[in-house]
Amino acid sequence: MTGALSFTERPANPLVGSWRMVSWTEEEIDSKAVHHVFGANPVGMLTYGTDGHMSGFIADPRRKPSVNPKPNDVEGADLYRTMLAYTGTYSVNGNEVTHEIEFSWNQSWNGTNQQRMFEVQGDKLVIWTKPTISPVNGRKIIAKLVWKRAK
Repeated sequence: MTGALSFTERPANPLVGSWRMVSWTEEEIDSKAVHHVFGANPVGMLTYGTDGHMSGFIADPRRKPSVNPKPNDVEGADLYRTMLAYTGTYSVNGNEVTHEIEFSWNQSWNGTNQQRMFEVQGDKLVIWTKPTISPVNGRKIIAKLVWKRAK
């Protein structure tokens, strides 16, 4: 197939590809307390396409399924609080990536831009936020997410 990339070739944009979550921590600005969001082993996938689209999904592996196919109100609220997901486009400027969110698990993020700083070290991607409000606990934090290139 002419022009197609093999799985071993890497485009010039180091973010392109799929990444599996290794860890997610949030450090509170005021107290410096560090929280392991969704526990010590959160699950997630972050994908950046060559076409400028991206998507991300993160979940707490301790999530409990609902008893029935349609969760009751308590189960639904718990399922909502134990995941984060969005998709849209992205742009890169130096070591800053902007996620331009088209739609998300949280309606208030739709149409927003989420700026992140990043560093790629081999097959490891570290992304962190500037000071922001945590979507999990509402406190002012700096989040740090570590990913490993999916193979």
